Amino acid sequence: MSKDDFSQWWFVDSSTAEHVELVFTSHAARRLAGGGLAIEDRGWPMLIATCAATAAVKDGTPIDEAVVEVEDRAHRYLTAGRRELHILLRHAVEPSAEASRALARDRMPVSGQYAVYQRQLAEAIELQVRRGDYHKVVVRGDRPLLDVQRDVRETIAELGVPVNLLPPDHVERLWVLGGMSESGKSTVGELLRTEHGVSRLKIGYLLRLAADRMGVADPYQAWDESTEAQMLSEEILRFAALNPGSRRISIESAHRFEATAHLRQIWGGRCDVVYLDAPAAVRTARAAESAESIAARDITKQSRGAERIAAIADTVIDNTGSLLALKRAVAELIHRTAGDWYPPHHDTRIPAALQPVLADYTAKLVDKETALVAVTGSLAYGNWQAGWSDLDLLVVRDSLPLRWLTELGIPTSGPGGEKIALSAFTTNEARTGRLPPRLLYALRQIAHHGRGLLYRRAGLVLQVLDQDAVDRASRAELPLVLMTLRRLAADQIADVRAIYKHVVLVMKIMLRSDGINVDASDDVHQIFGSRHPAAGVDLPILAEVSHHSWRSDIQLARRIRLAAGVLLAYDEALSHSAVLPTSTRS
Repeated sequence: MSKDDFSQWWFVDSSTAEHVELVFTSHAARRLAGGGLAIEDRGWPMLIATCAATAAVKDGTPIDEAVVEVEDRAHRYLTAGRRELHILLRHAVEPSAEASRALARDRMPVSGQYAVYQRQLAEAIELQVRRGDYHKVVVRGDRPLLDVQRDVRETIAELGVPVNLLPPDHVERLWVLGGMSESGKSTVGELLRTEHGVSRLKIGYLLRLAADRMGVADPYQAWDESTEAQMLSEEILRFAALNPGSRRISIESAHRFEATAHLRQIWGGRCDVVYLDAPAAVRTARAAESAESIAARDITKQSRGAERIAAIADTVIDNTGSLLALKRAVAELIHRTAGDWYPPHHDTRIPAALQPVLADYTAKLVDKETALVAVTGSLAYGNWQAGWSDLDLLVVRDSLPLRWLTELGIPTSGPGGEKIALSAFTTNEARTGRLPPRLLYALRQIAHHGRGLLYRRAGLVLQVLDQDAVDRASRAELPLVLMTLRRLAADQIADVRAIYKHVVLVMKIMLRSDGINVDASDDVHQIFGSRHPAAGVDLPILAEVSHHSWRSDIQLARRIRLAAGVLLAYDEALSHSAVLPTSTRS
C-alpha cells in the first residue's frame, strides 16, 4: 500500500474498530517478540492517544469520549506478563504549543486534516497526563538533548531499571573546530589552550576511547554519525568530570557533517561550531606536504560533508591573513562566549559635587559613534577622595581618529585640581577584550552593577570576560606593575600618590591570585595583611594619606616608600621559596 493510500485508509476509509484492531494487534505481536528488556518509541498510552485523535478527526467525536471508546476496544488486545514503564517526552506543556511544535518539525507542507489530528493528539495526551497515565513526563522545550537524555536516564534508574547514568556535567563551553586540510584547526586549538586556558582534545582520540569502552573495533564502521556524536559527548563529559579544571574544551577536527550538526543539538547553546576557511592555494603554501596529498585528504573530507559544516557554523574564520589576525579572531571567540552579557544600567554612587562636572564631560564625549562613557577606579567603587583621587574616564567609541581626541576640549585637571585620565577604546577593542586588565575588570563591574556608568547607547549590551579570564590578564600584568613600582620607589623625589597606588595595586593582584577580589584601598590592605602576614607591609590607611598636606609630608613619603620596598622584597622571596632547584636539594 502506498503512503497516500495508507493515509486514506487511516483517516477516511477505516472504521475506528478496524483502526484499533490493526494498531493493537501489531503492538501485541511486538510485545511477544521482544526480549527481556524492550524499548518502544510508542507504548500503550501513546497508541491510545493516537487512535483517539484519529477517531476524533474521522468521526467528529469529542476527544475525551474518543479516548474512552478506544480504551474499551483496545482492552481485549492487552497481554499480561510484562511490566511497562511509560515515559512521555513533550515539546511543551500547553497542548496548542505542543501541536505547533510537532507540526513545525515536518519538512514538507502538511494537510489541514493532519494539522487537526496533531491538535487532537495533543489534547488526548494532556488528558492522559492529568489522569496520571505516564510514570514520568519530560518536557524538552528548547533544552539541549543532553539535558533531556540525563532526565530520561535518571527517570529510568529511579523506576528500578539498570541504566548507565551520564557522567556529571562540568562543561561550561565547547568549541568544535572544523575545516579542510591545513586550514588552521590545530593552530586555533593550540591558541585556545596556550593563551586562553582551554583544554584541547582530538575527536579521533575521544572516539577511540569510547570504542574501547564499548568493545567496538572500529567506531567509524560500527556507529552512524548520530551515535558518534552521542559517544563523543559522553567522553567529553567523562573527561571534564575527571579533570575539574577543564570546564572549557575544544575538540578537533570536525569533518563529518551529520555528526557535527547532531553534536550541536546535544549540547545546545554551550556548543560553538567554528569553521576555519582558507582557499586551497593558501593551505598548500602553508603545508609541509605536497599539493597532491592535501587534495587527496580534501576529497576524503568532502565525502564526509566537511565543507558543508561552514553553513551551520556559529563562526567562520577567514584564515588567509597573518597569525596576529588569527590570534585576534580566537580572542574574540573567547570574549564573545566566556562571560555574561548584561545591559548596563546607571549607578548613583558618584558624589553629588562631581555630577555636574561629569555631565559636562559626558556631553563632550557623546556623539553618534559613542557607545559607552563611564568613570572607573575609586569613583566607580565609591571610595573617591577629593584632593587625592584621579578622575578616571572611559569612553568606548566606534572609531577613534586622533583629530577627534585632540579636539575634545576636556581639561587635564578637574575643578579641585584632580588629574583627569581619559582611556579611549573602540567598540571592536571592547568587543574582543583588547583592554588593560583594570578596564576589563571595570567593564565587568559596569555590566553587573552599573558602577560608574555615565552614558550608554540605546540597545548596547556589554560583552564581558568571565572573572577567571580577567584574573589571568591581571596576573600577567604583575611584572609590569612591579617594575613600575620599583622605578617609582627609587626616584629621588617620591611621587607619594603614585607609589601608594602601585603598592595597593600589587597587593590587589596578589589577592586575586588567592581568589579574592576587593576594590577599596583600605580593604585591600587589611585583607592582604591577614592573608600574607609574612609580608609585614605597613601601609597607612587612605585617610592618613589623602589629607591636604600629603604632598609635603616627609614622614608619610618615607613610610610609603618603605612599604613599597618591603612589598617588593616579599614578592622576590615568594619567587625563591616556591621551588628549590635540583642542585640545591640535599
